[in-house]
Amino acid sequence: MKSPIESPDGDWWNETVNRRETIWLGVSGVWAVTLFGWMVGWMQFGEQNQVGETLKLSTADYREKVNTYKQQAGDLDGALVPSGDEVYIGAMRYAFDGLPAVLETGREYVFHLGSYDVQHGFSVRQEDTLSKQLSLQMLPGYEWKVPMEFDEPGTYHVVCNEFCGTGHRTMHATFEVRESVPDVSGSGGSSGDDGGSGASGAAYDGWFTGNARGGETSNWEGSAADETGADEVTVTVGPGGEYVYDPAAVRVSPGTTVTFEWASPTHNVLVESGPTDWSGHEPIENDGFSFQHTFESEGVYKYYCQPHLALGMKGVVEVV
Repeated sequence: MKSPIESPDGDWWNETVNRRETIWLGVSGVWAVTLFGWMVGWMQFGEQNQVGETLKLSTADYREKVNTYKQQAGDLDGALVPSGDEVYIGAMRYAFDGLPAVLETGREYVFHLGSYDVQHGFSVRQEDTLSKQLSLQMLPGYEWKVPMEFDEPGTYHVVCNEFCGTGHRTMHATFEVRESVPDVSGSGGSSGDDGGSGASGAAYDGWFTGNARGGETSNWEGSAADETGADEVTVTVGPGGEYVYDPAAVRVSPGTTVTFEWASPTHNVLVESGPTDWSGHEPIENDGFSFQHTFESEGVYKYYCQPHLALGMKGVVEVV
């Protein structure tokens, strides 16, 4: 096939370059070297880019570190207060483990960032300041230790800026920076069985409120649906596209089979606390899926949807 562009005549590659073209080539080369030097200097001396130590470890080991951090942290209005200067955050579809948290202005913290599954983003900005943002990456198999200090009090929003699946848009968390943080003690998370007896009257230790992990459960009406004596019970997951389990809490007898039926996409069932004979269903599933479990041990089983915990998607099965 003949080219429509005609070849230049003569020995054109040995022709002398025009003086003006030589000048512009020189200017371009000098500018490129200048930009390269500017970027290196900005990185080394500008204190604008986050640096820190990176450790290689398994996702299971990093999750264990985050769990230990949460157990040692204090609790303040449902948020974690670090026991020292270390803050551990684990990313997973579609939530940030280790948040919300309460930090103090003017204090340098070492943020430990890692992922439990795939690559996630860690984008931070203050609620009222769009011009100041921080954007980092969280990788599975690595722990990134990044020193940070916050001078301005307020609520800081954290979102994932790396597409990680169908529930990516819901991956959001917050931490609050205060001028002073009161001394609090105790575990930041729940680690045991609520005992079954009398838990309903205490609203399951506030599990459905915004003071517990996650947001407030919108369909909690103060009492559990009484299905004691029934052989089978159904809990609908995400009815009508809402971020709830219906019923939010159900009371059953030992030996009752509870079926969880998905009515909308991107939900799962993770166990917060309770007897050890139930592990929930961790994979994210879509509408049409269902699974069931026969509850034999008495106690209170608290559970939640990982992608929508911040929206208050929490539930309880109470076996009496």
